Amino acid sequence: MLKIRHALLTFSLSISIFASPVLLAKDFDVIAHRGASGYLPEHTLEAATLAFAMNPDFIEQDAVITKDGIAVVLHDIHLETVTNVEQVFPERARKDGRFYALDFTLAELRTLQVHERANSKGEQVFTKRYTGNTANFTVATLEEHYELITQLNREFNTNVGVYTEVKSPAWHNEQGVDASQIVIASLTRFNLANKDANSYLQCFDFDEIKRIRKDLNYAGKVVMLIGENSWGESTTDYNWIKSEAGMKEVANYADGLGPWLGQLLDPQAMEAGKLVPASWVEYAHSEGFIIHPYTFRQDALPPGMTAEQLLSTLKHVVNVDGVFTDHVPPVKAWLEAQGE
Repeated sequence: MLKIRHALLTFSLSISIFASPVLLAKDFDVIAHRGASGYLPEHTLEAATLAFAMNPDFIEQDAVITKDGIAVVLHDIHLETVTNVEQVFPERARKDGRFYALDFTLAELRTLQVHERANSKGEQVFTKRYTGNTANFTVATLEEHYELITQLNREFNTNVGVYTEVKSPAWHNEQGVDASQIVIASLTRFNLANKDANSYLQCFDFDEIKRIRKDLNYAGKVVMLIGENSWGESTTDYNWIKSEAGMKEVANYADGLGPWLGQLLDPQAMEAGKLVPASWVEYAHSEGFIIHPYTFRQDALPPGMTAEQLLSTLKHVVNVDGVFTDHVPPVKAWLEAQGE
């Protein structure tokens, strides 16, 4: 069955690509997801430096807040999945057994070692990625990431952008912390918060997207991230976001959309062996949104698809504007093979 589906996907791809020559010239942004996270522990300065050397269009930062009100770059509000916090501060877990970045000062976070992402059993999630444990990777601040990227841009006369996510703003607000305001202040210090800056500010929470625009008067480019309601990322109804009415409302506040790969194609058409964009994609295009889906991983491709098929589907079938990726080199190589 998998081979049949694979063949249908291949056939459908070839039809779509050659039937849509106008789309071949469209720009396709390569966004280094959590830095060079396919090769080094995510969100470390080392991962950001390696990502920069790969020449992506943007490098992503996820921002959470410390006890002393400083934005640090971590994908989660929790620490144990990517650091050794449970060994260094075993008594500092909350009642739920989790260790929260907000409960630690920056100085305390500096004492932790960042490692490859692990699951709840302590097992490395991506087993073929970095497995060393001697190099001392550490937690870095958002402004350290901004400084690194802007200084490298100056030295190499390049313009790699930043793509920052405010993580769990409602949860931070419940703890008495305005995460968005802290992040925007950092963007502003590095001249990255204006509409012409090579930057995006993203969030999964539509109420926070509206607040960023209306209450915090943010003028830079904003992206509404789209998850699934079952994930519990926020109280946002993502099914409504993907409706025609939802798209029109989001367009009042955001410049772009960040869906996950599984939301891009019509599932019924897929069952029939055809690659057809999901209906909401047409609404998104009609509103003029930039669309940057997540996440292309060379070591975690969708079943039945090669890397080349996935990238061709994104660019030539769904007509997105780029992709978040843990692995910049294969995406860049594919683009070069396309003559871009």
